[in-house]
Amino acid sequence: MTRKVRDMARLAALMEARFMAEQSELRARLAVEARVKASLDGLDEARAKAMTDAADPASFSPALARATGAWLRWTDGRKAPLNGDLARARVATAAARKGLSRSFGQMQASQKLSEDK
Repeated sequence: MTRKVRDMARLAALMEARFMAEQSELRARLAVEARVKASLDGLDEARAKAMTDAADPASFSPALARATGAWLRWTDGRKAPLNGDLARARVATAAARKGLSRSFGQMQASQKLSEDK
């Protein structure tokens, strides 16, 4: 095996390892995005339930109305940072996808060069 062929085989192995690392990175970024999205969805569901419960005339009381209003303001305050977290997670996911695409192309090219030699 000539040195050039051996170097091309090493390059192909290195590019495959890099591709696998990029895949792992993308999986991690998608998991973070899913967790933040689930938190937002949970707040939205709880908010909808609270609005439904507050609209029930049979269980209306001034104390419940004040508590519901305070809780709804808290959820609005909590959603703002979560939306920021979601935006950052989506940007990180897009960057990881771009890196994965680039490393896939490099892996394919290095494998093709390795086969041609």
